[in-house]
Amino acid sequence: MDTIVRDLRYAFRALRRAPGFTAVVVLTLALGIGANTAVFSVVNGVLLRPLPFPEPDRLVYVGWRWGSGAVNPSITAFKYAFLREHARVFEGVSTERAWLTELGEAGDEVRGLRATPDVFRVNGIAPMMGRAFTDEEARPGAGPVVVLSEAVWRTRFDADPAVLGRAVRLGGVPHTVVGVLPAGVRLPELPDYADFMVPYVFEPDPRDEGQNYVVRARLAPGVTRERAEAELRTLSARFREAHPELMDADEIGFTLLGYGDVFVGGLARTLWLLLGAVGFVLLIACANVAHLMLARAIAREREIAVRAAIGAGRGRIVRQLLAESLVLAVAGAALGVLLAGWSMDALLALAPAGLPRMQEIALDWRVLGFTLAVALGTGLAFGLAAAAHAFRADPAAPLRGARQAGTPERRRARSAIAAAEAALAVVLLTGAGLLIRSFFELRGVDAGFEAEHVLAVEFRRTPPEYAAVARARQLEDALLARIRGLPGVLSAAASSALPLESQFNFPMTVVGRPDATRSDVQWRAVGPAYFETLRIPLLRGRAFTERDGPSGPPVVIIDELFARKYFPGEDPIGKRIDIGTWQGREAIPGFDDPEREIVGVVGAVHVLRLDEAPIETMYIPRAQAPQAFGLGGLATLAVRVDPRAGRASAVAPAVLEAIRTLEPRMPAPRFREMTEVVGASMAQERFNTVLLSAFAALALVLTAIGIYGIAAYTARQRAREIAIRVALGAQREAVVRGALREGMAPVALGLGAGVVAAAALTRLMSGLLFGVSPTDPRTFAAVSVTLAALAGLAIWLPARRAAAADAMEMLRQE
Repeated sequence: MDTIVRDLRYAFRALRRAPGFTAVVVLTLALGIGANTAVFSVVNGVLLRPLPFPEPDRLVYVGWRWGSGAVNPSITAFKYAFLREHARVFEGVSTERAWLTELGEAGDEVRGLRATPDVFRVNGIAPMMGRAFTDEEARPGAGPVVVLSEAVWRTRFDADPAVLGRAVRLGGVPHTVVGVLPAGVRLPELPDYADFMVPYVFEPDPRDEGQNYVVRARLAPGVTRERAEAELRTLSARFREAHPELMDADEIGFTLLGYGDVFVGGLARTLWLLLGAVGFVLLIACANVAHLMLARAIAREREIAVRAAIGAGRGRIVRQLLAESLVLAVAGAALGVLLAGWSMDALLALAPAGLPRMQEIALDWRVLGFTLAVALGTGLAFGLAAAAHAFRADPAAPLRGARQAGTPERRRARSAIAAAEAALAVVLLTGAGLLIRSFFELRGVDAGFEAEHVLAVEFRRTPPEYAAVARARQLEDALLARIRGLPGVLSAAASSALPLESQFNFPMTVVGRPDATRSDVQWRAVGPAYFETLRIPLLRGRAFTERDGPSGPPVVIIDELFARKYFPGEDPIGKRIDIGTWQGREAIPGFDDPEREIVGVVGAVHVLRLDEAPIETMYIPRAQAPQAFGLGGLATLAVRVDPRAGRASAVAPAVLEAIRTLEPRMPAPRFREMTEVVGASMAQERFNTVLLSAFAALALVLTAIGIYGIAAYTARQRAREIAIRVALGAQREAVVRGALREGMAPVALGLGAGVVAAAALTRLMSGLLFGVSPTDPRTFAAVSVTLAALAGLAIWLPARRAAAADAMEMLRQE
């Protein structure tokens, strides 16, 4: 221990005597380690941290599998009820629904959960006061009860212990308080804490085939995942036997899923690729530091020789050099953690809104442990480069005045560093270049509508008195009438969902053609002027009008893809389709008029993602689709603004005033320009592109600095040789060309190796690219030319400076 302390003390003194060298090394390492720390914090928070529940390894999700390999991470309500009743391998099975409503007489907005009673058992939650709700309280007709969150109990009820048994109003309905949750209870898929939980009261209908219930379960003690999978296979067979009409031939049945399968999906591969990319940045930083350490070791040859001459063994000298490298690495890691902390807000702001467990991303002990391990590993890596020199060098040579700096071995070491940096930079720059090209290809996709100058007005909830469809429809019509009369508004329309954000499926059969059927055709419930407002072209027939109301004939508009697939070579106008039934059974309970006449054909629109081809979509008049009101109250309103009025958001205050005038109790809606909606649909691609581009830019700078440093060091070491050659009549341009040839040789080797490595590694990015091949030759060529030009400049500058020096003055100094 005393020896270690002495080594560290000496290392601090030695580094303090070389502040410039120390600052450059620490900053270089801080950039590499800080970038790795920031990205690893995201990987840790999203992928690695265990779920915040007791025994998280026993938490599983239950989905539905098809023979084609497709898996839906959610199931129908009827399948959930069957699973809960018959499964024996689970300690509990739960499902939840978010509920945004009003609390108390003042109507304060709160967000809670309708949850099945097993939610407490499955997630290991026990109320800190009172009790959880029971199975009986989750049955129709039971008196409404509520379990409050600790935050609501403390802030809204002054932490009153007598709150148990009191009646509080939720959504205008009195609920009896039966319990209070402990502080910090949060389900992993929720973006924030729930203010309350109420029993989820519903009677599953086998006709309702909406696969939208996420089911979480807890394995019973001693039950393995293999045993649970086996029971699910048995339950799937029992379900098919009991309800053959509810399973198609290609459906397999229940399947076990993990949290990552349900909420992370393909994002896991993206995050691991980003972590691998930022690891390349660290390797380039280490290569730079290794060269600096090697140069410093050469400069200290006389000092090391003196120490060896007075009795220091090689092991002792190597240990001292490693102590210095570790001190530098730890200092770089400390500064890197600070840089990561400062950049975390920007990183999270850049992340897509749907990034799961975003609230758990932090610089916790796992991240700090990772950073320390990286620091120690890098310290040993570049420290060994300098230590290896101490082993191989002749300790007596410096005392005899011999020069060792230009030995072939050391020239090969510097060349290897330059080649490695070039190869690593090629891989990173190629990946970034492919993502940039892919992103611009995506931005160029025609979404099928015009987003400019359109304001989206999204209502999250309505006052309780508008729960009835008729009242909600009246309010919606009145709002649209007021908005259309505002100055600067050209048109306004309602829709059950915005393009590029949500999708809803309906089964469909062409009347008279049982072969033309499908179980999951996209649909939208839209009002008059919808196609005009979003500038979706009407290709044939007519658009919806005010006549297409509840008492009018059932009608439908289809898009061109629908027409092309189901009515090839014929006019679909006047044809009829049967909506809401599937394979002869009613699949959507309560749909009163399933058979509808096609009255128009419109252009195809991207429903959910720009990087996926548009799919067949049908449009139903808003007034003829009561289910659309059940999806969340009022529709989203699209308001087209006159370009002369400025940005679409300029009319938002007037729209809000119109809403307040008509219904003062209406919560403020969310205003967004449709261009923001289009941008949000590319948030994941933008996140990937910006991050990888930032890493590539950092790698490019570090590579240029590294190659320049090697070239400058080589030029200094060869200054005497260059002076003699110039004094003997060599042309300065020829000297520079020679230095360029010599310096570019290892860079060219690195570029070749990098291209080969990039061709292999970029195939892992194929799922992240759109419209671009992973081996796109133009990207590879652009990266190679850019790096070669930058490396040539970095080599030419010090060579030109060395050749321009006064040869006679240099020789006199010698």
